[in-house]
Amino acid sequence: MLHPLTSFVLIPLVVTISLRLDDTLLLALLQGVSLAWMLSRSLWIRRLRQWCLVLGPLAVGLVLVHMRWSELWRGVPFEELLPGLVPSIHLWLRIGSVLACALWWLATTPTQRIVKAMFASRLPPGMAYLLVSPLLLAEQLKTRLAVVQEAQAARGLDTHGPWYQRSTQLLSLAFPLLLWTLSEVNDRAAALETRAFRRYTRRTTLDSPVAAPWERWFVRTTLVVILLILGSFVWH
Repeated sequence: MLHPLTSFVLIPLVVTISLRLDDTLLLALLQGVSLAWMLSRSLWIRRLRQWCLVLGPLAVGLVLVHMRWSELWRGVPFEELLPGLVPSIHLWLRIGSVLACALWWLATTPTQRIVKAMFASRLPPGMAYLLVSPLLLAEQLKTRLAVVQEAQAARGLDTHGPWYQRSTQLLSLAFPLLLWTLSEVNDRAAALETRAFRRYTRRTTLDSPVAAPWERWFVRTTLVVILLILGSFVWH
């Protein structure tokens, strides 16, 4: 299994490549490669559903905003308005490529390995904790949401009904979850202070992921390629 930071550098690489490309076919090819990466892992149906839930409404919104529908009412032919959609199509392809690559990284890298790799890196402990805290919070929110749903179901609320019924019960689920999360802020801060979390610049991480020598060269080469692509914007 790749080191989490080794596979993560592919995301900024895809971002810089997508920003540099201006051809629709090349951007579509990049998105196709990113989707192939994402679908090559287990639970690919779930990842594809997540990708479509983001890119589908985004496509509809881009068409509604950039289509200039008012000019259709003035009698302008539909074919003359299509070139105005090219920038929005490029934006949609770029976002789709980056999102597919990010979902691939999340599918191939367990949260535990990401946390251990961040704490074992050369980043300051405070910065590492700041970066991984959303991942830790997401796992805790899933567990707490299941507890809150069970508690609300015991009170008679239907938490597994149709979406339009569950939407009316959103406040009864979100409010206890928010209070529960905020009530632990002081406890978490006190626990970190008790362990002298920021006293030492380097901390020992048990069973931290170790990058192979070729992975280090791969990361360095990828960073050089990213810098060259970013420099090409200035040169251009």
